[in-house]
Amino acid sequence: MNDLTRYRLCAGLHAPASSKLLYCYLLDMAGGRHHSVVISIKNLAKSVGLSRSATSRNLNRLRRLDMIGIVPRYSEDGGRLSNQYTLK
Repeated sequence: MNDLTRYRLCAGLHAPASSKLLYCYLLDMAGGRHHSVVISIKNLAKSVGLSRSATSRNLNRLRRLDMIGIVPRYSEDGGRLSNQYTLK
């Protein structure tokens, strides 16, 4: 996906600017091939300059808009790992 297509896709979202920012950042991280990213909310928030709560709220908003899928991951002993975000 080239930059112009990606920016038009983000501009067409009916969501707040912070949600668009997160979606564009996830698109950039995915690299256009895999359509999925594994990153913690803490690192994602730090990368885009939002608080953890704002990041979590906007990720759930993108999930409700069916723009991303959120898959929780667990270690073998049942501990939580970073979520996997799948772009749709």
